Amino acid sequence: MKKIIIAIIIILILFMITTATLLSMLKNSEEPEIEKVEGDVGEEIKFDETTVEQVTDNISFFSVQNCIQGYLNTINLKSSSYYDNYDKKIITDNEIATRIYNLLSKEYIDENSISTSNVFDYIDKVEENLIFVPLKMNYLFLQKMTKYAVYGYCIDWENKYVKDLAFIVNVDEENKTYSITPLDIEKYKSIEDIKLDRIETSIDSKENSNDFIMQNITDQYLCQQYFLMQKRLMLSRPEISYNYLDEEYKNKRFGSLENYSKYISENEAHILKMAVKGYEVKRLGDNTDYMCKDQYGNYYLFNAEKVFDYKVLLDIYTIEQETAINAYNAYSKRQKIAYNVNKWVQMINNKDYQGTYNLLNETYRRNNWNNVEEFENFIKSNYPSYYEIEYGKYEENGESSIQTIILKDIEGKEHSKTLTLIIKLQKEMDFEMSIAL
Repeated sequence: MKKIIIAIIIILILFMITTATLLSMLKNSEEPEIEKVEGDVGEEIKFDETTVEQVTDNISFFSVQNCIQGYLNTINLKSSSYYDNYDKKIITDNEIATRIYNLLSKEYIDENSISTSNVFDYIDKVEENLIFVPLKMNYLFLQKMTKYAVYGYCIDWENKYVKDLAFIVNVDEENKTYSITPLDIEKYKSIEDIKLDRIETSIDSKENSNDFIMQNITDQYLCQQYFLMQKRLMLSRPEISYNYLDEEYKNKRFGSLENYSKYISENEAHILKMAVKGYEVKRLGDNTDYMCKDQYGNYYLFNAEKVFDYKVLLDIYTIEQETAINAYNAYSKRQKIAYNVNKWVQMINNKDYQGTYNLLNETYRRNNWNNVEEFENFIKSNYPSYYEIEYGKYEENGESSIQTIILKDIEGKEHSKTLTLIIKLQKEMDFEMSIAL
């Protein structure tokens, strides 16, 4: 019995020694490994050396745009949010003043000694719904804040130009709040005139009215925004929208700002109503193509490198796209005829009178119209609406093809029209045609 007890004691002592040795080994093996681990802290940002740069990311651009739109909605003294359905005011002037005051920056308030009692003396007098159209946006990234210089203009709900606007939008990156400094447009005539300083201040949340909300960005959202931007520019500032056109397309389709402005003027009713009904997105290296289709079957192509750094084509037939060229080359003759008929109807829908005129057989054209103006009057009188195609009888006659089509008014204003088109294919994607009148 005594020997057994001694044996147990020896085993326990050996177990304790072994355990201690293992723990020591583990400790020795772990500690050097921990000492060797170095976290990737990334590139150190020197906030005192950051510079003012152009905003290039979509989230920041549209989030700041929303802040300014919120400000314009707040200073609108006739805003629907201030009245009930019976046009009775449901909020006091002091409450409106407080809402406006809560959006203003500390710098702007201190500089002008603004209070809720005099705030209306330091803001624009607005009594209508205004829409902000941003043109340029710069930013300065600081340690706790990001400051944005914004230049643009506002339009009314009929897309008419009202006036230029300029702002500084301050974003507190810790509190996720923002404040706005409205700028005197007489003093700040361009984005370059707006200077951003490095003074950082904390921006308190004011009853959630100044929370900085990051805009959710999707392909559909971006398609709609590019489409909406171009539409607003066309209607309110055609000279600016002209500069956004792809250079080759601009020269081939319009040739001059005068022709472009005429096109917008004559198609204003259509442009006002057009909306995105379909879209397609293709990413090509640093660029992204956004193709939008409106309710009339017209296509618009936006090639964007950075947010609102884009070139636009108002159709996809003036300059044929590579995918269309490749598909066309693989078509049968009848498929090519159908493709060209569709192109011709797109031109009719797009009010591209010069384009449709140029497609006509020269002899046929000369026998029926002396110039493009006469042909334009013919199209306006006979095909004034927007049409979809129903293909009818098809036959071939030597080098020419004869295609009967039925044009159905998309808007349902007219009875269907039956047309017979004579089309002759030429080299590459060219063709000439005539109408059996």
